[in-house]
Order: sequence, then structure tokens, then C-alpha cells
Amino acid sequence: MKKLKSKEPKLSTLIFTACSGIALGIALGAFLLLSKNVSVASSVPDPALLSKPGNYNTYYLAGRVDGGESPNLRSGKGRIQRRSPGPVSFSEGEVNYFFKSLDFGEPVDGEGAPVKVSPFNVRIEGDQIYTSLKIVVDQSGSPVEFMVMANVGFDNTDEGPEFKVKSLRINSLPIPGMAGLVSSMIESKIAETPWPEEVLEMWQNIRAIEVESGKLITEVGLRRA
Repeated sequence: MKKLKSKEPKLSTLIFTACSGIALGIALGAFLLLSKNVSVASSVPDPALLSKPGNYNTYYLAGRVDGGESPNLRSGKGRIQRRSPGPVSFSEGEVNYFFKSLDFGEPVDGEGAPVKVSPFNVRIEGDQIYTSLKIVVDQSGSPVEFMVMANVGFDNTDEGPEFKVKSLRINSLPIPGMAGLVSSMIESKIAETPWPEEVLEMWQNIRAIEVESGKLITEVGLRRA
């Protein structure tokens, strides 16, 4: 008599099925979070709302932008340009106004470009810096918006401040373990950007950058290397 084959699934089959289900669930969850638009807030949301079960919303709070160049911004820029040693501090609104007013020349993207990038925004909260950038992808007449938000900072070295990304989020989807790679990509993009000569000269006169009590503090002076 032939021995009947067992109809019970093999252990490897069970493991494969379970792993496939987990991977599918992760992919579906990532897609839902990525497709979930960011909620724009005018003030910091209530902590009770943020911790509410089932609330997967990401709230975006834009940094303030000054309406004009303040006396402090004007004098601070002058000190950096002259390399006058010592700390120079700027508010969130002054930082955003400075970058908003930069002249990068005529845009290089042609009409109907599939990707459009908005000016980035800086928000300073305590000793933390949060930046945001809106990207609109329009490949077929149906634009899709992505809000890229990052907690960033600087490592002060003998060669000057080095930009770093601490955490990253695209829409409502956190991107774990990618901070180092993103930092390298952003540094490469910054290096390729045709910055005004004035900005490049000012950057070389900054030896360190700190964030304290809602202020961006630049230490002006000659770098060690």
C-alpha cells in the first residue's frame, strides 16, 4: 500500500505566507500614509489630539516669515560679511525672509515641467530646527503634492558647520534609517545650487551654528581648517 502524502503545509510555506502578509501590510500602510495629505495648523496641536488612537494625521506648522528686512538682520549680515568675530543671532522670521529674498536668477525649468518645488520654510522651536519643502509632481495633468519635512541641525567641525538630517517624513510617512543618506543627498544638492556670491562669501565666514531659545546663532570668525 502506498503511503499517503501529508496534506499539512510545510513550515517553509507557512513562514513564506506569513512574511508575504506582513510585507503586504507594511506596503499598504506605507502607501496609505504617503497618500495622506498633511494637515496645515496655525498653532501647535493639542497633545491629547496627537496621542488619540487612530489619529495618523501629520500636522504642518509653517515658520514665520518677516515682511521686510529687520535692522537686526541687516546688521547681522554686515557683521558676517566683514567677519566681525563673535555670535550673531537671527529669529525664525529673519531666516525665512533672508532665503526668500535671495536671487537665484531665472528658473531653469521649462514650461510644463513635471516637477515643481516650492521655496523651503524654516521653523525654529526651542533648540530644534524643522524645515519643509512642497513638491508637486504633474506627469499627466493630475498633480500630486508631497510635503517633505525634516528635523535638521549642524555638526560644528574645524572646517565649519556640516548640515545633517535627524529625521525625515514625506506627507504622513516617516522615513526611518535614511537620515544619513538624505543628508548626503541634500549636501550634494546644496553644492550644486548656484548660490549668490554674497551668500558663499558669508558662509565661509561662519565657523559654527547653534540653535538656542528659538534663535539661530552663528559664530563668526576664521575657521580652524
